[in-house]
Amino acid sequence: MKKKLFVWCLMLFPFVWGLNLNLKAQEQAPPRYLDFDKITIVGHVYNENQQALAGIKVEIRLAYNDQQKKPEIVGTADFSPEVWPYLIQTIGTNYFAWAESDKEGFFRITGVPNPGAYFLEVRHAKDYFQTKVPVVIHKTGAKEFEADIILRARKPSIQPISKKALEEIAEAKKAVQNKNMDEAIKHFQKAIEIEPEFAEIHYNIGILLRQKGNDDEAVKHFVKAIQNQENYKLALFALGETLHVQKKYSRSNLYLIKYLEGSEEEESKEITQAHYLVGMNYFNLKQAKEAIPHLSAAIERDSKINPNAYILLANSYVIIRDGENAIKNYRKFVELYPNAPNIQQIKDILEKLESMYPKEEKKK
Repeated sequence: MKKKLFVWCLMLFPFVWGLNLNLKAQEQAPPRYLDFDKITIVGHVYNENQQALAGIKVEIRLAYNDQQKKPEIVGTADFSPEVWPYLIQTIGTNYFAWAESDKEGFFRITGVPNPGAYFLEVRHAKDYFQTKVPVVIHKTGAKEFEADIILRARKPSIQPISKKALEEIAEAKKAVQNKNMDEAIKHFQKAIEIEPEFAEIHYNIGILLRQKGNDDEAVKHFVKAIQNQENYKLALFALGETLHVQKKYSRSNLYLIKYLEGSEEEESKEITQAHYLVGMNYFNLKQAKEAIPHLSAAIERDSKINPNAYILLANSYVIIRDGENAIKNYRKFVELYPNAPNIQQIKDILEKLESMYPKEEKKK
């Protein structure tokens, strides 16, 4: 049966690759500690000048990729495969312990299972970028592991100090309200001549240029906005989205993934859309395995984000020869979009897949 499925999947690959329809939650502090008494992780949190940082929340999680069924970081090949199911069952892959640095920057996290691969992460420091440090604990018998964390300061947004620049920005906003895009761009450009490092102006010009269909110039301004204000989330999303439209999928994902990394705790349509675009980019790059978690995340956040999300996700499962999940998502598409223009194509694929697996009772 598996051999028949493999042969049929090979025949289906060209179709599934080409099929495309042309679419802050409150922070929940993890439990401070669980009942483990294996090893203690200690260290210091510093800034780039090696100055101690107090009051920084350091979290730890298991560095395991549930999709790929293997550790996320290198250096863990010597661990017995039997160890990982135990760790996953015991603590899962979510953040399970944390500690706060004291006035000397010192932190201590106790009760970490040994051995294993973990990440120490700082996600909620207001003035610093999110940072994660890999921690690989081997079977050495040690009771303490030391790992320091260096945080990079966020580059502050440079606000316009010139009265003339402020006047030009005000005129630009008036022009936008009057739907005079050309006039708005002209005033924003004058403001940039006065304050060339003001990221928000570059972002606004980029948005206006996109509306006018000038994506190439828009990209240049989004890039400048990010150069002048690192982790400028609005610009990261806009840049990634524009590059996707330009079919520059790898570069698009570079910025969209960075956007998602800085928006992990939030809830917004943009985050859902970013997951969808990243998944679509990976699919177009013929990286089905990487597409699956992002398409799944998009659907989980919004079950009706886009009909294409279900097709891409189902196709991705077909490509990695996971027929059961492919069937599940094709069925969901048929259920949600019975009048879709390509509904018969999907039904035909679904019928063929179902014939290759043990009969399942179809969901009503």
